[in-house]
Amino acid sequence: MVAVSVAGVSRAFQEGGRTRDVLKDLSFEVQRGELVALLGRSGSGKSTLLNLIAGIDRPSVGRVAIEGQEISAMDERARTLFRRARVGFVFQFFNLVATLTVEENVRLPLELGGAPATSARAEALRWLQAVGLGDRGAQFPDRLSGGEQQRVAIARALVNAPAVVLADEPTGALDAETGRLVLDLLVDLARRRQATVILVTHSEEVARVADRVLVLSDGGITTRAATGVDGAGSAARAGPR
Repeated sequence: MVAVSVAGVSRAFQEGGRTRDVLKDLSFEVQRGELVALLGRSGSGKSTLLNLIAGIDRPSVGRVAIEGQEISAMDERARTLFRRARVGFVFQFFNLVATLTVEENVRLPLELGGAPATSARAEALRWLQAVGLGDRGAQFPDRLSGGEQQRVAIARALVNAPAVVLADEPTGALDAETGRLVLDLLVDLARRRQATVILVTHSEEVARVADRVLVLSDGGITTRAATGVDGAGSAARAGPR
């Protein structure tokens, strides 16, 4: 099943009196359960493409669809509601709400979607357990290490069972060992839960965990096989089924 379809997508921005073409006529598909690495140098348009897939932004030309629903044709409110329900986003710098506890951060997407407080809390606690933080729900984010905060962010991204998980440099702010643990968790999600994961990185080492690599350069995209698929390694935590 096709989870993500990008067809003839271009994105240009106005800078002063000039037009800058960031993405040019991109077309590709990502299958359900596939882990794809989006590789490219800084400024190559990786985050722009991720924002188009998430519906945060709209393409200048072309279409983006998630599980057959054309998100690029929706208005802003519809895209927001769709993203809340069907897309999980993991940011490089976690983007946790400092004034909320860990548990409150994870259950926030469910509560925004109208889920009852009792079921939202139970689901949040299940996902915290799944990422190895079941005993940290009452803590505030600033009491956690960077790796722990990223695992909270992953739990928050997955709590509403999204169709697609988008991870924007999820290990960029972490040390090598902690980054590997976070990567293991994302790989495990794709391998054992058939989650669809698009992982943005500039690192060839990170890209090796993927099933396939999309390389952005000069506004265009090429596809190649990963240089070596790493298994989930030490990540034994799969998450609720």
